[in-house]
Amino acid sequence: MAYAVSGCSSLTIMNKPDKLLLLIATALLAPGLCWAGITFEIGNNPQPNEENVLLNNGTTGNLVTGTTNQTGATVNFTSTQTLTEPSSGQARIEATNPSGQVGLTNVGISLASGSFEDAIFNPFIGGTIGTPGGAATVTAVANDGIFTFSYTLGNGNNFVTIFATGGESIESVSVSYSLLAGFTDIRQVRISGVTTSVPDNGATLSLLGLSMIGLAFLGRKFADK
Repeated sequence: MAYAVSGCSSLTIMNKPDKLLLLIATALLAPGLCWAGITFEIGNNPQPNEENVLLNNGTTGNLVTGTTNQTGATVNFTSTQTLTEPSSGQARIEATNPSGQVGLTNVGISLASGSFEDAIFNPFIGGTIGTPGGAATVTAVANDGIFTFSYTLGNGNNFVTIFATGGESIESVSVSYSLLAGFTDIRQVRISGVTTSVPDNGATLSLLGLSMIGLAFLGRKFADK
């Protein structure tokens, strides 16, 4: 089942000059405001050009990394817990303490530099570590806001797919689990639509400023008539 979250905004019209400005702004910005969104789907639902994230086995810390298998982008995994990428068996990320493996309660996924269009991951529960039945909260930080979704984790696979539409991009995704016992590990991580960040040296902000000055000038001209 898919759960879509839209980025649309509502506008309040006060008077004729304001109405004109809002109509112009709406015409210019409507494609970005009203057609972009983030969709959450329970399950493993690959998108076009999906890439596997290959983990750097054997690393440990609050930050561990992986690499996309096609574009070679570095993927960061962060947590308040100590993470580890076991060097044997299924590629996965676990939480650990001095006594050994513990349940994973929170982990974030982002590119070292850039954004992406979708992410798939599996907060798995199996064996003696992790407890089913709690709510997992999935958060996507996009270029125009923060979107959240919750679902219950059961025994075995708990895939979730998150993807952006309408030109929106995802800066990071994360999952936190309501039960302190945590889940066993996060595995089978994939992303697509990798875009490397390129600073615009303020050009976008300057263009926006010029546009607003032009709109204000037009508003005054119509107000004087």
